[in-house]
Amino acid sequence: MAKLDFNPIADTTRRAEIVALLRRAILTGQLEPGQKLSELRIAEQMRVSRAPLREAMRELVQEGILTSIPYAGTFVIDVTAKDIDDAYSLNKVLDEFAIERTWKLRDQRFFDELDRRHEAVKQATRARDTTRQIETALQLHGLIYEWADNSVLLETWQRLTSRLQMYFALHQRARNEPVPAEDLHETYVRLLKGADMRAAQRHAREHIDLDFEELLAYTRGLDQRNIEGLTLLNA
Repeated sequence: MAKLDFNPIADTTRRAEIVALLRRAILTGQLEPGQKLSELRIAEQMRVSRAPLREAMRELVQEGILTSIPYAGTFVIDVTAKDIDDAYSLNKVLDEFAIERTWKLRDQRFFDELDRRHEAVKQATRARDTTRQIETALQLHGLIYEWADNSVLLETWQRLTSRLQMYFALHQRARNEPVPAEDLHETYVRLLKGADMRAAQRHAREHIDLDFEELLAYTRGLDQRNIEGLTLLNA
């Protein structure tokens, strides 16, 4: 397990920085799926009281990347192969619907925002900033949901994104790369600007399926290690 150290943070940005630091630790693998968070240790390293730390942890529980178990503590969510399959299969259906809803609503503002978000992904990729790359990639994919003019669809996407953050991060660890290729979204963006909605939907499905089996294999490996660990504990 990687050595986990947190730097002190300023009072003025306390909660937001705690949330950001915890999220970064989760997405970079310093805090692993299923790992329990030690409030005392983290509070000491950040030099903050436990009250704002708990507020930040509650925020991440609401986002869905931490889980709180009564009388046991707060943990990074566990990730199973079924979790991956459930989320990605839903994401494919949602993307197809979001593209269909957005298609006739596209205008120059949509295209400009698409380019802006795409450039943000590329900048994070060039900087090899894992957390920022994942955040900007999800913002890029989220544009079709924001533009679709369907509040339930947008709320569903927003609930899904925290899980996808975890899965994107696991995907990068499965590939042993901090970030994916810089040109990963070029075709996606080009098709969203084009005239063929079906081609855009088809590519969105293929984009989600990219290296899907590789991620599933990595997750199944995590499942097996968890089973072996429990077996040793109970031996």
